[in-house]
Amino acid sequence: MSFINFFFSGICHQIPAHCFYYGGHPLPLCARCMGTFSGALVALLTLWAMGQGRRSRLPSWQVGGLLIAATGFWALDGANSLARSFWGWHGLYTPSNTLRLFTGIGSGLALGVVLYPIYHFAMWGGTDGRRVLDRGWQIGVLLLAEVALAGIILAWRSAPFFLWLVILVGAVVTVFSTVNAALIVLLRKKEGFAGCWMQIVPYLVIGLVCGLVETGLMAVLRRMSMG
Repeated sequence: MSFINFFFSGICHQIPAHCFYYGGHPLPLCARCMGTFSGALVALLTLWAMGQGRRSRLPSWQVGGLLIAATGFWALDGANSLARSFWGWHGLYTPSNTLRLFTGIGSGLALGVVLYPIYHFAMWGGTDGRRVLDRGWQIGVLLLAEVALAGIILAWRSAPFFLWLVILVGAVVTVFSTVNAALIVLLRKKEGFAGCWMQIVPYLVIGLVCGLVETGLMAVLRRMSMG
């Protein structure tokens, strides 16, 4: 746990009062970060399960507007919580872990929807040139999946601590390794190089290592600045 807490401290403040407790222990990510990373993982899995395949185009501007709004609510909730917790300002409203979770899930949904086509564009040859979420029912299914995630988190408070720990570690690893791997490929201008998974795995491993370095450095900087 000390290893996980250290690296997660690079991406989350880990204030115990802002975290969900399971088995009497706070999770290593606050409710907002928990929502963001688990929401992104659920979005990626739901897009795949809906048969989006290797679609490599971002959603329409209408869907993009919804994603921007979801991210905006996440930023607003974070700023409101920061103002109350650290600046002593009364804020726009009283923060709660439930609100943190929902706004985090909203930002995670946006992250997953954007990351999905970028990853396929960067990695795979012979991609599907259609946009993700080009049907209204697909948006509905994705929203239902994210609402179901929130419902499980809020209702199943007796869940084993280790279960959510594994899910969060998996979500963070998935996001960082995928983002970094796609970025490396795009910077090297090798888009569409892969014809099989074995060609992608090395980039995902490198992406994971980069993620550990990034979060580790952020954790060190945080400890240096905050003591």
